[in-house]
Order: sequence, then structure tokens, then C-alpha cells
Amino acid sequence: MKKILSLIKYVLLAISVVALIFVFVRGEGGVPMILNWAYVLFIIAVAITILFPLFNIATNPRGAMRSLIGLLVVVVVLGIAYAMSSTEPVTNSAGGFFTNPTELKISDTGLITTYIALGVAFLVVIFGEIRNSFK
Repeated sequence: MKKILSLIKYVLLAISVVALIFVFVRGEGGVPMILNWAYVLFIIAVAITILFPLFNIATNPRGAMRSLIGLLVVVVVLGIAYAMSSTEPVTNSAGGFFTNPTELKISDTGLITTYIALGVAFLVVIFGEIRNSFK
């Protein structure tokens, strides 16, 4: 199984390199092809992201509970970030304003989620070092 995954990884890497060379050779004419390849890679990533946890749940039901708790924590953090986000217009670099409330709400949610994750990561590192210093 490990050899198959390694082979798939190298095949995807080789196709990506060929697509990148194609863009350099064709210039702007190669951009649609590399975008389509990016869409294919995105679909593969989404499929793997959905299928592997289902496979893990089927093979290890006890470990699935930890995954579900982690997923619940992520949903709660996203909910908090969404509640904290704003739809207030933002000035863009051209002097105009971004005024689409949906885009503003989603981008603000993403920023707040990133700040929360950064803060949690920072606290985990600090508390981990403090804990390790007492061992």
C-alpha cells in the first residue's frame, strides 16, 4: 500500500511539473490547462479528505470519537468566528470599497479563525515548554 501511495505521489508531481513547464512554454495560453489541473488536484484532495476519515471510522471506531470531538471543536471555533465577524465595508487599494456583505463576512470569519488558531498554537507551545521544564 505504501508503494502504491508513493507511486501516485510521484505521478501527480510529474504531471504538475509537466503542466508548469507547459505554462512557461506557452505563456498565457497554458494558464487554462494549469487551472484545470489545479481543479483536479483540489477535487482529489477533497475526496481524500472525506474518504480517509470514513475509512478510519470503519477500522477504528474508538479513535473516531476523538476525531468527532476535534471536528466539534472546529465547528465551535468557526461559529464563534462567524459571530464575531463584521460586514462593515473595507477600503481597497484603488480607493474604493469592498461592500459585498457575504464576502466580507466570510473573509472576516477566516481571519478571526486564523487568529484564534495562532493564539491556541502559541499557548500550546508555551504551556508545553513550561510542562517539559518541570519534568
